[in-house]
Amino acid sequence: MEIREAVSNYYLPTNNYLLKLIRQTKNKLKISFHISGTSLDQFLMYDPKILNSFKQLADTGVVEFTGGTASHSIVSLAGKMGEFKRQIALNREQIEYYFGQIPQVFVNSDLLFTNQIAETIAESGYQTIFTNGAKKILQWRSPNFLYSGKEPNKIKILFRNEVISNELSCLLNNPGNLEKPEQMKQFFAILNTIRPEEPLVNIYLNYKAIGGIGLDIKHRFFSLFVSKIIKDQTFGFGLPSEITENFSPVAEIGSDEPVCWVEHFHSSWYPGNELQKEALKQLLKLEKQVNKSQNPNLKADWQYLQTSDHFHMMDENHPDYSLYRSDLSNQKSKYDAFINFMNIIEDLRQKLKVKVTIQK
Repeated sequence: MEIREAVSNYYLPTNNYLLKLIRQTKNKLKISFHISGTSLDQFLMYDPKILNSFKQLADTGVVEFTGGTASHSIVSLAGKMGEFKRQIALNREQIEYYFGQIPQVFVNSDLLFTNQIAETIAESGYQTIFTNGAKKILQWRSPNFLYSGKEPNKIKILFRNEVISNELSCLLNNPGNLEKPEQMKQFFAILNTIRPEEPLVNIYLNYKAIGGIGLDIKHRFFSLFVSKIIKDQTFGFGLPSEITENFSPVAEIGSDEPVCWVEHFHSSWYPGNELQKEALKQLLKLEKQVNKSQNPNLKADWQYLQTSDHFHMMDENHPDYSLYRSDLSNQKSKYDAFINFMNIIEDLRQKLKVKVTIQK
């Protein structure tokens, strides 16, 4: 199965490599992971040994797991804050159960952020949220500081440094060029443009950046990167919770319009075109029936259908669209994605009707 192949050829070798690297650096390397509840469920069902490898990383004391939603859901943009809070609580329980940590920092699906989302996350018990340092929200400000949200909760906000994260991702995703000495020099030249008074550089990568094709080359490059950071002593590694404890917010900041990890994000991706709007509308119509159901499998199906990837596939302008439309996919267009999704919704609707009828 695909998940087993991914674990064997991708996740597990990378986790073993990171564990070895942490030990080699005598715990000077510190890493944070964000894993959705959907991924945790798939790991448990199809290849639980990957969960053990993440647990080994957690046991080092220098690896932190952030909280999120239970199904990488976009429900936070649908005004369903009750469901959003439920998924936040469920994911917190998952992280504690699997890794023995109570997450301190929240990472929303696709780094989605609005003032309302931040307020709901604060109400759910988190004191810090991590989101993308897009110009849309930062404007003239630097992402290399800790900020706080608006009143009344004033949640702390950590921003992903877009320039440096994207540059490192680009390097790692082109392993054919990684062994050229000038690549590392160019990357550190960018790092060295950061002013001394800017205390933080939050690098946020997709997991595949250090896994997948060219695994050995990527790992050699990443090891060199870590070694140079430690040796130069200009920078160091820190966990998100340590950062929020050691630094104070420099200003309030916020946005009523959605911000996410995509540099030129526009809210029509979550969801905006007619296909996406109708799909989400029909999905959320089932909320009351799902809550009345005593069938845990139907509840799980409804939760998984909230995953953002389903909606990415319904807009060919989304930057992830081409990644999901592989030759192996049965979704060859946004219309196929919509039709398949709606067929699943109808199947779920009929199953919920049958269940309710039996209960009567």
